[in-house]
Amino acid sequence: MKIPKIIVIFVCLCSTNVFADLKLNPWSDKVFEQIETDYGAAASQRMKNIYQLILDNEDKPLRTKLEAANTALNNLPWISDREKWSADDYWATPFETLTQFGGDCEDMAIGKLVVLRLMGIPKKNLYLTYAKVKKTGEIHMVLVWVNDARTQILVLDNLDKTIKSGKMRTDLFVVYLTDADGKMFLIQDDSKKRNIKAEFKPKRFEKLETVKQRMLENQAKYTKINGGKALF
Repeated sequence: MKIPKIIVIFVCLCSTNVFADLKLNPWSDKVFEQIETDYGAAASQRMKNIYQLILDNEDKPLRTKLEAANTALNNLPWISDREKWSADDYWATPFETLTQFGGDCEDMAIGKLVVLRLMGIPKKNLYLTYAKVKKTGEIHMVLVWVNDARTQILVLDNLDKTIKSGKMRTDLFVVYLTDADGKMFLIQDDSKKRNIKAEFKPKRFEKLETVKQRMLENQAKYTKINGGKALF
């Protein structure tokens, strides 16, 4: 995963509001039949599984929701953008990640964000987080849950698959976080503690804008198949 320079890392998740207000609506069998036609029986079954996962966990405790989403996305194969999309840095929608079976770290983090929003986790508690893996220097993305008081952070990751507190993840050097309204928080990480160094107003970021646009296009297609009722 290639991360743009800080001067252009202003992420906007709010302009089309795709991630901001999510609620799963009932899907007809025709939706899954069309997915099977488009992507195959295995893809349709994966979508059925994630649909049922959301339904089964939407009233469960927070930790159960976090574990369910983290496990479901981590169980998909890790595949580089070059191998899967013949591109250096392609950001997939959760639909693409599930139907086409796999993705890299940002695909899984975005997928977890959407699944948790559909389970009812408030947008204010979920942050896409860019970091470096200290041991290898690899650029990496995780999803974090932060409590309202900002005193507790839990990390959902595809490298270390066990959900741990932010303080326990000393293997990561955190660069910045973005919330669901597109606000960016630049982090000062001295390997002992992490603090917000700067906060930026929302700006448009092309890659996430294209993700949101593809989500809207996919939503429109399957809404027609779902008797005119939006999937979420």
